[in-house]
Amino acid sequence: MIWPPLATQFCLELACGTLLALACVHPAPVGRLFYRLLGTTAILPLFGELLIRASGGMAQLWRQPVGLCVLLAVLGYPLLSGGKRPLSRLGAMVWTFLWSALGLALSLGETPAAESGLGWGLATLSALSTGAVAGGVGLAMVLGHWYLTVPNLAVEHLRRLNLVTGLAMVANLLLLGASILVFGDVLEGARTPLLSPWGMFHLGTRLVVGLILPLAFALMVRGSLVYGNTRSATGILYASTVLVLIGTALALSLQDSYGVPL
Repeated sequence: MIWPPLATQFCLELACGTLLALACVHPAPVGRLFYRLLGTTAILPLFGELLIRASGGMAQLWRQPVGLCVLLAVLGYPLLSGGKRPLSRLGAMVWTFLWSALGLALSLGETPAAESGLGWGLATLSALSTGAVAGGVGLAMVLGHWYLTVPNLAVEHLRRLNLVTGLAMVANLLLLGASILVFGDVLEGARTPLLSPWGMFHLGTRLVVGLILPLAFALMVRGSLVYGNTRSATGILYASTVLVLIGTALALSLQDSYGVPL
């Protein structure tokens, strides 16, 4: 089965983003079920990636650096989803995140962005920040719902995750701007230059839908949490999750057109 590189990147971005968000929540007393569900959610894209790669034969998998990183990443799943000790669970999060991030960096190694060390590093950070936004908003929305089952859970946990997610959005905006500057020649040499009307339409949609509106929603969530209103915050996060997923899809579409994570 042919598995496009962008699909690999998407799986690794989601895994990294969800793991980073989960680490920000840890060790909140939300119960083992929460960590099991969200840990499984983070690992599922990696299992899918591993299954597709293994369909070509295990011998071929061992010769693929990205596939090997994914294989090593999923080894942390037993402790990530079922670890009884918070420290061992956190260690599994770090282990899985690092191997997933390395796999993501290697998957970007064959793109036009990787022609220089600076470009490769910038592309990797941009992809990681995109995943952090998607994983952070989605997990924050789930955590908001969790307050219905754990009413006495401190609001601080959701406030902290919302702050980290907002910072990831700001970082993603800055990295996107840096990418436009660094990869200007590549972006302008494409069939549809990025700064042409049609290119600007897609870029503007990516910015507004995927980053600016969710950032405004993050500020609204912050305001709701000042009053301890987790239900309103959860509703806002639900809308933000939809926008962020659309923005992530647009980012991959732009990368497919220009060869650079945007």
